[in-house]
Amino acid sequence: MPRALALVEERGWLLLVAVFTVTLLFGFGLQAAGSLYLRWEESPIVAHYRTTLSYTSAIVGDAFLIPLVNVFVTSQLWEWRRRPRVREIGAAAFGGALLTIAVHLYQAANDLLNWTMLAPYRWTALGYEHAMFMFTELTFVLFFWGQVGLVAREQPRAIFSRRIVFVILCSLVFLRLLLGDYGYFA
Repeated sequence: MPRALALVEERGWLLLVAVFTVTLLFGFGLQAAGSLYLRWEESPIVAHYRTTLSYTSAIVGDAFLIPLVNVFVTSQLWEWRRRPRVREIGAAAFGGALLTIAVHLYQAANDLLNWTMLAPYRWTALGYEHAMFMFTELTFVLFFWGQVGLVAREQPRAIFSRRIVFVILCSLVFLRLLLGDYGYFA
């Protein structure tokens, strides 16, 4: 572990590339590969339900905006180098779990069916993978905003950062695309 930290200290861009790549893989890559596989197999799921590659929020958001958000978040947290307390991490994980459960229950209750949920309250394996990614991502973002709040209290000027502005902008664009994909915007 000390060797990895030394490497990151010397070449900070490696951490950011790793964050982007891992987010891209788990947020988009696995879902896109599943979608392509089902198309290749000519699965009836693809004929009846929307898959990852039919959502603008997945192609633009999961493949670019969310990994970019994680890069900005990671670089800002790295700059602050604040040592979090266990309760800060726990609170973010609790909030991430609540939001993930709420979104999935809303999806099921409103019959927002797609290839990850073929019937209300019945998710596919890739649906569970996406739920785990969503939980992890929401936990990370909530942790970040908690850190922003704590840093603002300790050093108010430290939160004036382009990275925070980019996190907000990327998040808003992603949310707009997501809501548009589900028909909330014409």
